[in-house]
Amino acid sequence: MLFDAHTHVDSGIPGNLCAVCREDWDRVLETSGMVPFLGVHPWYAAGVDAVHLRKDLEGYLEMFPRAQVGECGLDASPKFRGSLPEQVQVLDVQLESAFRYGRSVHLHGSQAWGRLIDMLRERGRRKALPPFLLHAWNGSPELAKEAVKLGGRFSVGVRELGSPKAAERLRCIPLELLAAESDDDPASLPEAVRLLQELAAR
Repeated sequence: MLFDAHTHVDSGIPGNLCAVCREDWDRVLETSGMVPFLGVHPWYAAGVDAVHLRKDLEGYLEMFPRAQVGECGLDASPKFRGSLPEQVQVLDVQLESAFRYGRSVHLHGSQAWGRLIDMLRERGRRKALPPFLLHAWNGSPELAKEAVKLGGRFSVGVRELGSPKAAERLRCIPLELLAAESDDDPASLPEAVRLLQELAAR
């Protein structure tokens, strides 16, 4: 049976359904057959009040024991790098809430994997790191090894698996820590599963 490790779309396939902003949380919670993830994506971090976010998120985590945290993270691509200071604050709140409530976190790290893993490493030192998954992983093998040491898991879709560098980036990750995702294109999940199986067979 297919399972979508990270998606934003209710396609009828079981999986982890991730919100991207506060206004998205109720939609995610109302979708049956999916694991709900509540969070604020770095694209929407600008202007978010971190204190209010923590209060809202922890209120929801208290009310909904099945809810996890995400999608959240950092994005240093040209369009979003100007909001990185706010992204860091918003991410830290979500990591702290996930840790306090024992929930897992789905993380985005476009052009910011190094900085993101630095934050995770620091939380690991303080024994305050929640379980986490790095979605759409396309970071370096060195960073992947670091994330594995921290207990991380990874999900990849057709975009990442179709890259000429896919084998190099993923070969150092134990297969049991890798899962297929569709992100925002549910029709791509069977192809992602096939490509991941091909990679595993090499």
